[in-house]
Amino acid sequence: MKRSADVIITGAGPAGAATALLLARAGVDVLLLDRAPFPRPKPCGDCLSIGATAVLDRLGILDPLLAARHARLRGWRIVAPNGSAFHAPFSRQSDVGTASLRGRALSVERSVLDALILDAAIMAGARIERQAVTELVRDSHGCVTGVLTRAGTYTAAITVGADGLRSIVAMRLGAVAAAGSLRKLSLTWHLPVQDADLTGEMHTGDGICAGLAPIAQDGVCNITIVANAARFGRTVAHDPAAFAHSAIESLPRLRGRVPLTALRSATPLASGPFDRPVRRVAFDGAVLVGDAAGYYDPFTGQGVYQALASAELLAPAVEMALRTGNCRSGAFRQYAHERTALLRGPRFVQRGIEFILCRPALANRAIARIRRAPDFGRAIISVTGDIAPARALLSRRALSGLLFAPTLPENSA
Repeated sequence: MKRSADVIITGAGPAGAATALLLARAGVDVLLLDRAPFPRPKPCGDCLSIGATAVLDRLGILDPLLAARHARLRGWRIVAPNGSAFHAPFSRQSDVGTASLRGRALSVERSVLDALILDAAIMAGARIERQAVTELVRDSHGCVTGVLTRAGTYTAAITVGADGLRSIVAMRLGAVAAAGSLRKLSLTWHLPVQDADLTGEMHTGDGICAGLAPIAQDGVCNITIVANAARFGRTVAHDPAAFAHSAIESLPRLRGRVPLTALRSATPLASGPFDRPVRRVAFDGAVLVGDAAGYYDPFTGQGVYQALASAELLAPAVEMALRTGNCRSGAFRQYAHERTALLRGPRFVQRGIEFILCRPALANRAIARIRRAPDFGRAIISVTGDIAPARALLSRRALSGLLFAPTLPENSA
C-alpha cells in the first residue's frame, strides 16, 4: 500500500511538529509519522528558555501553554560540588513590552508541551499516523522518495528526519558520525521537593549533576539526575532509585530534600547518551532537524529552543524547494549554514561549561568567583536563556567583573 504527501516528517516532537505546523499553514500537504501515541512522557528537564518562549509565541502556541499546567521560573541557582552557589535572576530585559508571561522562562512537562505543538499542527492541516519508520525509499539516482513502515510505503517529494536522538532516518542516510566522547545517562522524576521555589536549580558533583525545577504551582518538580555512564551505568541499571538518592545526598544543597521512598514510588524516565554528532544534515530528497540533526548535552537547557528555532529555519527552505521543484541537497544549503550559525555559539558555551563542571575543584573555584561577579552571572543566564549571543560573555562589563572579582574560599556558601 502506498500513501503520499508533499512532505513526510518522521517524528512528532517539537522539531517535527513545529516544522509541520509552519508548512501546513503555508498550504503544504504534510504527513507526520511517529511510533508513539500522544500525549506521551518524555525524559527531559522540562525547562523552556526565554528564547523558546518567544518562538512558541511566534508559533501561536504560548496562550494554550499558559492555560495548561506550568510554572514560571524567576531565575537559576547554580551550585558547586562544595555547596558554593551563585543565583542569577532573569533580566528585566526579558519583560520589555509585556504584561503577561510572554518573554519569561517557563517549566512545563514535555507530555503537555509536545501535545500542544502537535495539536496546533493538526489544526493547521497536517496529518499524523502512528507508524515506525524502518527504511528509506530511494529512486535509481539515490534520491530519497519516501519511507518504508510495517504498514507499507509512504512517498513524498521531501522527507524530514525529526525522529530524535537515535534517528532511524539519520542512520539510514549515513549521516551519523562516530560516537561522541561525552557519555552520559539521565534519570527523570516528577515529585514534590522540600523547600522548592520558582527558581531552577542545578547542583553539580563528581561525575553527576542534578537539575531541579518546579513544573506547577503545587510544589511538584522535575528532578533530573545526569551521570557519567562509564562510571555509574551498572549502578544505575541495578537500582536507579537508590543511585539517584545516593547522588542527591552527595550534593550539599540538595541533601535531605528528596527521600528514597519518593524516588521508589515512581518509575523514572531514562535517556542517553547525549553526544551524537552528524556529518551533515542535507541530502537529496531528505533533510534533518532537531536532535536527529546532531545533539550535544544541553546542560544549559537549550534543547527545546534549538529544536523550535531550527524548525523556523527549515520550513521556508522546504517550502521553496517544493515551489521550485528542486529537492536536491543544495536546496537546503542555506538552512544548513543558518542552523550551524544558530548552534555554533551555544555549543561552544555548552562545551566550556561541561569542561568546567566535570572537574569538581575547577567548578568550585569558578562558581565561587561568578558568585562575586553578578554581571557575568547575568550574562550566562542571558546566553543560556537564548536571548543573548555567546559573545555577550566576552563583553567588557561581564569580563571585568569576572576577572577582578575577589576569589572566595572553595567552601563559601
